[in-house]
Amino acid sequence: MRVVNRKRLCLRVHWVLRKAVVFAALAAAVVPQAAASARSSELLVPGIRHVRETRMIGGAPVVFHLVYAPKPGGLYGLRPALSNNLVSGRETLSSMQRRLLPHANVIGVNADFFTWDTGHPNGIYVQGGAISSHPLRGRSSLGIGLDGMLRIARLRFAGSFAVDGQRTRILREFNRPLRAIRGFTLFTSQWGARAPIRPKTNEAILVNVRRIFPNKDRVASVLKVVRGSGHAIPPGGAILQARGTSRSLLKADAAAGASVTFHLGLAGWWDGVKAAIGGGPLLVRGGVPVLHAGEAFTRTQLVPRGPRTAVGQRADGRILLVAVDGRSRVSRGLTNVQLARAMVHYGAVEAMAFDSGGSTELAFNGRVLNRPSDGYERPLADSFQLTYIGVYTPKPRLPVFSPNGDGYADTQALYTKLVRRSNVDISLYRPNGSLQWHLTGERAPGILKKRIGSRTLPEGLWRWIATAVDAKGRSSRMERRFRLNRTLGYVTLSKSLMRVRRHAGGRLRVGFRLAHAADVKVTISRRSGQHVRTLAAVSDLGAGGYAVIWNGRNASGRVVRSGRFVATVQAKNVLGRVTQAKGFAVRRVR
Repeated sequence: MRVVNRKRLCLRVHWVLRKAVVFAALAAAVVPQAAASARSSELLVPGIRHVRETRMIGGAPVVFHLVYAPKPGGLYGLRPALSNNLVSGRETLSSMQRRLLPHANVIGVNADFFTWDTGHPNGIYVQGGAISSHPLRGRSSLGIGLDGMLRIARLRFAGSFAVDGQRTRILREFNRPLRAIRGFTLFTSQWGARAPIRPKTNEAILVNVRRIFPNKDRVASVLKVVRGSGHAIPPGGAILQARGTSRSLLKADAAAGASVTFHLGLAGWWDGVKAAIGGGPLLVRGGVPVLHAGEAFTRTQLVPRGPRTAVGQRADGRILLVAVDGRSRVSRGLTNVQLARAMVHYGAVEAMAFDSGGSTELAFNGRVLNRPSDGYERPLADSFQLTYIGVYTPKPRLPVFSPNGDGYADTQALYTKLVRRSNVDISLYRPNGSLQWHLTGERAPGILKKRIGSRTLPEGLWRWIATAVDAKGRSSRMERRFRLNRTLGYVTLSKSLMRVRRHAGGRLRVGFRLAHAADVKVTISRRSGQHVRTLAAVSDLGAGGYAVIWNGRNASGRVVRSGRFVATVQAKNVLGRVTQAKGFAVRRVR
């Protein structure tokens, strides 16, 4: 920086930049703003990309959030996830993902429809081969094959039990409250801590139930038969509820020490499937959109335009997740028919819908990627997750950092995450390609961190590359880039509270330094992001210290009202773009 009289420099530069404001205002009057990009793309983990795209459908804008992922296998998988690991209750999508993070990186969407009061999913839920909820008659279920292929079909549930080889009786429900006035229901510990309270009910408390598999017999033992409902479900046990006239049958059949054999039959169940989840309706079959699947849904669920969620598989086995924003001027949403056609448009040869409306959501590692129509995350019954277990490097904390000692973006934080014990090779490369830092060797699951911030580091484009090979020989690699640019620094404001008068305005000085020549733009905006005024826009401003004065007026010359504001200084040159922003308050006085 040149050694000059600061006061004289500020006066000179203020005069120069004040002239630039005139040119900037003229330019703004004749040069239209560039249209917002209709498509953006982000690499989430190796091989999995999130694309945000806006399209006009039926005369209205629709925002699509698309996730493209490899065919499941190796480092990539698919799995359902229950709220709080229970059938009852609800949990947000981001919360479900945070529980899974120690074991995988996850990209997921909301899944099945659910009952609001108890939170149980309406359809099937199978994980690890064990069934926790049965399919809903008349709606599609989604099976995840061990071969990486999806299966979509309507399954039929037929449950039964027999005590000590006596007469086989119908099990009307499984992990779901019985609506009928009589009949039997089985609640396992997967339901929750206690069976639901139901009128005119008795219960048999069972032990040694363990996990129950579709179309396989499971034998348990009766601990005791008790009057009433809502009793505690023993760990690894279950409760057999009898309602109405079925109470006398339970009392006659079951006694302490008796054996109970259960069978949860699923007609249409697939071979080679260990996980399944409910939803519907079917959207695409054999690459052709299914416009009217004839499933058990109402017109209000299918016909209106709104947020929609779906999963599909392309001809090469790649997975497609889709979340469509809706119920806003930015994105109107889709009907179910429009969703089916959109899935074909994006390459799905098989596809099924999930729950829609305020439930529609897409998240990555606990970060919501779309705009839920409720304005916040809706707690859900379950979700559908893409998993990745290879090496992962999040985006650097700062895409551009400037270690110049001004306390702003002085330190860069870099991370690498492992979810499997692996041999790693992690390198940090300078802009000229030489090695700045290197780490090799076997590492346990966890987060590896590196911080840099020396003022002597060279400027330019840096690369952070991580490679890992796990115990099964599966190799993965991920690279992230960032820039080191000291062009702009030491942005200061003369005050944190600016008082303005209705006619006289006020005075705020925005100071900054340039280490290199750059095109500079200084703006004032409201904290909400609304642009207020461009104070300066100067090309090829030389290195040195500068100041710009704001008089408290907007672009139309009117004094602004009270509120929270932000002063932003942006510098651009061959090293890239650097931005610093400082917040302040404005109070309008008489």
